[in-house]
Amino acid sequence: MQVGALARAAEDIRVALMTTAAAIPEMDRRRGPPPQAPHLVERTSRGKSRKVILYIRDGRDEISTRLPPERRAEAETLLDLYKLQKGARERGIVGPRMVPVAAALAHLLDAARPSRTAPDREHVKYAELGTRLATLAKFFGNAVFKEVTTAQCKAFIDWRTSQPDARYRPGNPDAPMATEASAREDLFELKKAINLYADENALAWHPEVYLPKSGPGRTRWLRRSEVARIMWAIRGRIWDAATQDWMRETVVDDDGRVVTRYVMRDPETIANRKVMRRLVTLGLYTGTRSGAMRELRWECSADGGCIDVDGRYIHRRGFGRDPSIGKPRASSRISRKLASTMACWRKSDRAAGIDHVLHQPNGQEYLSTPVWLWEAVMADAGISKDVIRHTLRHTAATWLRIARVDVRAAADLLGMSIQTMVRIYGQWTLEGQDAAADALAIGAGVKAATFFGIPKPMAAPDVQAPPAGDPPRVHPAVTERRKRDHARANGASLRSRVGYEPAGLRGNRQR
Repeated sequence: MQVGALARAAEDIRVALMTTAAAIPEMDRRRGPPPQAPHLVERTSRGKSRKVILYIRDGRDEISTRLPPERRAEAETLLDLYKLQKGARERGIVGPRMVPVAAALAHLLDAARPSRTAPDREHVKYAELGTRLATLAKFFGNAVFKEVTTAQCKAFIDWRTSQPDARYRPGNPDAPMATEASAREDLFELKKAINLYADENALAWHPEVYLPKSGPGRTRWLRRSEVARIMWAIRGRIWDAATQDWMRETVVDDDGRVVTRYVMRDPETIANRKVMRRLVTLGLYTGTRSGAMRELRWECSADGGCIDVDGRYIHRRGFGRDPSIGKPRASSRISRKLASTMACWRKSDRAAGIDHVLHQPNGQEYLSTPVWLWEAVMADAGISKDVIRHTLRHTAATWLRIARVDVRAAADLLGMSIQTMVRIYGQWTLEGQDAAADALAIGAGVKAATFFGIPKPMAAPDVQAPPAGDPPRVHPAVTERRKRDHARANGASLRSRVGYEPAGLRGNRQR
């Protein structure tokens, strides 16, 4: 520690040390008389100079401050710092830089634990959080806060993208590798854990977790032909990428005739995919997010939204939910065509005693979106992997823009802001710009428009040509040179007539 720095801010350091010491809990004292606290003593140095130096005496130990008695105020500051460090060691207190990362992760896991009466989806989210925190703990291990650097966070991203997706069971050969977006979500949870631990434990310092920039927004949306392929894949067909058509096979039927038919999935797979037809229909024609669709019911509830088939409304949020928490879930109208389709769904579900719109074949609700069903359907339909559940919402917004629907009405229907509709979804298509492009090409009204502030162009002046008999014009410089030569010649002739001679010449002749 540099004594000069202490001398410049001795009082500020003393106040900070005393404030920190006041926050440290008192430790239990032993029986007997209390020991003498550390204090300053004067001792002669053991070197050749034999100067008097101030020492910190703590029992039998003496620590030199390297300061003479004249600088006792600075030595008092060193003594206060020594007392604070000693008290922290005795109480097991560590500095902020030495806090284990595992302690912060465990602190966040305890703080996020839902209550017993919480809905099932809260417990599912807590399980997902536990999986992410376990992944972080596996990489960081025994690391402390000072080791959470930008380079270490980038190393975690490289390591995470080389591991299987944690949403799949360990050892699953079909599990894909984790993406950089998943690694970014893990680092976000690490940042939240460290900030929570530092806030609740009043740490004077904590590391800033590096978060990579989020990737560009998704621009993929579905065409009508792709939606039709998805619907046929839900019913069991398989798309052949080589022939760009549905797979067919030639078989012999029961009557002995050779027939060609489509290759179909087994009946059990088709039955499990039945829910995907509802998910695609709701996503395309209401623009509802997958999480809100999974919670939809046929009757009003406090936990999830509901569908009013008779009134043609979809309420995406339960009446017991706080509208300021999470993504916005506004209510909107549904079309008559979609309402008639949903009426058939409701009739069959009520006959089977099912309350949720999206449900498993046994009638139970889905605690999480059936990602495996979605991926299997997309593979059979020949759709690329960049099409996810949220692409349905993108498609609904893009179709509204292509149809030239009013921006305010389209935003209200999908439950989003006008700024989002214009800034993001309006950039995905050019089909809605036909009228603007035609108006720019025609230039209607431009010729008749009056422009203010632009000077009117002046006509060029008429310049008459010189007569044919005039001599050619001489350059002005030539004319001036002729005038100067003429003046010099006239002056010389005048001096010769009057007998004038310069003074220098007259003097030379006299000599």
